[in-house]
Amino acid sequence: MESRSEFTALSPGRRRELKGWTLLAVASLAIAGVLALLLALSRTPGIQDGLPWGPSFFHRALVTHVVLSFQVWLLAALGALSALVAGGGPLGRVALAAGWTGTLLLVIPALVDQGEASLNNYVPVLIHPLFYCGLALLALGVAVAGARTLPLLGRGGPVACGIACGNGIFLIACLCFALAARLIPAGTDMVMANERVFWGGGHVLQFLNTVILMVAWESLTRQAFGRGPLPPTLSRGLFLALLLVAATAPILYLRGRILEIEQQQAFTNLLWFGLPLPPAVMGAGLAWRLWHGPRDWKSAATLSLALSLAVFAIGGVAGFFIGTGDTRTPSHYHAVIGGVNLGLMGIFIVQLLPVLGRPLVSARAVKLQFHLYGWGQLIHALGFFVAGAAGVPRKTAGAAQGLDSLAKTAAMDVVGFGAAIAVAGGVIFVWTVLARLLGPFYLARPRRLG
Repeated sequence: MESRSEFTALSPGRRRELKGWTLLAVASLAIAGVLALLLALSRTPGIQDGLPWGPSFFHRALVTHVVLSFQVWLLAALGALSALVAGGGPLGRVALAAGWTGTLLLVIPALVDQGEASLNNYVPVLIHPLFYCGLALLALGVAVAGARTLPLLGRGGPVACGIACGNGIFLIACLCFALAARLIPAGTDMVMANERVFWGGGHVLQFLNTVILMVAWESLTRQAFGRGPLPPTLSRGLFLALLLVAATAPILYLRGRILEIEQQQAFTNLLWFGLPLPPAVMGAGLAWRLWHGPRDWKSAATLSLALSLAVFAIGGVAGFFIGTGDTRTPSHYHAVIGGVNLGLMGIFIVQLLPVLGRPLVSARAVKLQFHLYGWGQLIHALGFFVAGAAGVPRKTAGAAQGLDSLAKTAAMDVVGFGAAIAVAGGVIFVWTVLARLLGPFYLARPRRLG
């Protein structure tokens, strides 16, 4: 990903692997969207009684929707990035098969209405053997695909180094999950056990999400401006710093028992003190590039960068005002994940699809999806922040939200309005990318989108 010529030099095997991971990433969003529709129908009077599922389907579908739209989407995107810099060969085929099989297993329990929903932080799960096997296979596939990039830590350019660091962080997260599972005392309630198993590794995955965002910033800035947001040595140093901080996470399992609150706080401190600086430094470099230009607002790369930086920055600032159990928490994580998603949307459209010989040809559709998703996420997050500041609790619906004032009601209306706009942008992205991946090759010369 250090130059455009590198893209065109991919071997047929590497292209097939890249297409497989790219298709898995976008297909997971499509399935998550279908589940979101079923979630809405399952709460609609007059329709919910005619569905073939019981009342518990809502929480099962909710868990599966979240896992597909967050974990599978981001991890499959990491698999695609790995294929770009170190793909191909038998290991690539094994990794891709594991990723697809794991994702299919994740969907089955919800469709057959089986498994108790565990709404724990970071990686919610269905307590069902197929769901756990699905998570394990997906993790195995991503780990195998990413392990081939680790030699690039010392000799790759900034983008390749960032991808390698992301894969190193993912392996550390997997180690944390394994250590936590090993330390859970026998007889622990399953919901509590899931919360503790995924707590530490879930924090480490936030380092991975940040690295993915910074890889997108680095690569798209090179595409838009001919150079990165920072000097290459500094960019590599920021990626390596995040990897080194994340590498301390397994040590925290040596401090205290896993069920104690002190260990939970230790992982929170790791996130608070180890994560903000690298993206802030690169974000400042990106802001300087965007400010001084020359900017081409018709370029998908420039549009992706500007919206990604703005939404992520709002989410980062909101993180310093997180309340106890109110909607300022989802305001923070919806915005920061929205920033990551906008960066990845740019990577998929500007780089991955052209590499696969399937570029998008409608500049208007590209701009529309970025504006809808970016501004929608921004409105959505700001609504959540205002609602939380007014006292609206998180993870509630209906009367439990306590919308007893005009400010609370108006803020939650803004949340819904922003979500609708963002969903429209997401639907356009999924539809257009899937159409290009699954349709015939486009032989005409496309308009310039990068």
